[in-house]
Amino acid sequence: MITIKDTHFTSDIDLASMLMVRTKENMMQLCKKLDLYVSPNLKKEETARRVARELLDNPLNVLQSLSKTELRLVDEFVKAGPNVYVHCKMRKTMLKLQKYGLVLTYEDHEKGEWVMLMPDCVRDSLAESYHFYLDMAEKGIKAPNVRELRIMAMLNKLEN
Repeated sequence: MITIKDTHFTSDIDLASMLMVRTKENMMQLCKKLDLYVSPNLKKEETARRVARELLDNPLNVLQSLSKTELRLVDEFVKAGPNVYVHCKMRKTMLKLQKYGLVLTYEDHEKGEWVMLMPDCVRDSLAESYHFYLDMAEKGIKAPNVRELRIMAMLNKLEN
């Protein structure tokens, strides 16, 4: 989780610069978890840039792993627009959005809530595809993972 000391940040922050506060090993584990590839032979700065690019270019890999609650949070972020902090009750375990480093989090211990900011680039990337996964989660239907979607697309191409 990437925590901040106050809520004066704006959402125009670059994802790569956010990822730079994490270790290179954490970034590589994130790629493995989301089935993304970034060469392990790069320096930390280049790794952060490429991980950020992979995350932004492959939003389905992120969306498929989110729970219904987190998909609703993505919906809140998208509808709220830039520079809006979303409030969420603190939990014992982090949200995947926080684990993946996709949001900045201010911990308000007095109110017992997380105040989160999603960068514009992440919000824009997820905004295109999250409706499908949110609808599936709301209906209680297990959405296909990215590999299954790729196979279905390939089979459709072969049929045509």
